[in-house]
Amino acid sequence: MREISYASQTVESANPLARYAHRARIALALKLVERFCSNSATVVDFGSGPGLFLHTLGELRPDLCLVGLDPYVQPSYPEIRYEARLDNLEPGSVDVLTVLEVCEHLYPNELDALLADAARILNLDGVLIISVPIMYGASVIPKLMNWAIRGRDFHVGYSPAEVLRSVAGFRISRPENPRTTHKGFDFRELRALVSSQFMVEQVFRSPLAWLPWWMSSQYFMICHRRSLP
Repeated sequence: MREISYASQTVESANPLARYAHRARIALALKLVERFCSNSATVVDFGSGPGLFLHTLGELRPDLCLVGLDPYVQPSYPEIRYEARLDNLEPGSVDVLTVLEVCEHLYPNELDALLADAARILNLDGVLIISVPIMYGASVIPKLMNWAIRGRDFHVGYSPAEVLRSVAGFRISRPENPRTTHKGFDFRELRALVSSQFMVEQVFRSPLAWLPWWMSSQYFMICHRRSLP
């Protein structure tokens, strides 16, 4: 499959449906983050890439302290402080931690470490905002078609039986390496994992909030730390 930039796959996609879905996701993420940011709040974006999301947020809220976390991508925006690890952040120093379209690419031990670090660095009123793709239900077929056309390769890694099971909402197995695929990722399992350590207080679906999950493209969770006993 040919190499395609992330922007060309998402907010600048040639596919108008994919472009709309990803731009709607970014707009919703910005709206949610702003809701929970007081003056001069600290916002950390885990898996920030070059920092486009934080840069856009900073244009809306120049008072915010912006921290990007991504050890694999060169920073692009001087107003953002970049860190390689959550370990570098002080306990209770963060108001909002965003994890946008990242969890589907993490191994189980990495998810566990992420949630443990999130609980450590968020302050008592801090908010964890997670967004992930929905890879079950009606959106599976247009997503697979978009990937096939975009990559000029119709071998998208799903058998016909797996496509049918995914559309029907039945779990299919994930590849051993989740880094470059969404196949088999189940937001329902992630929510159960997150709920074991955080209070999932609100959920949102995108691009149209009123549609059920099985007709949606992305799933958002707004999470708060559990109170200590």
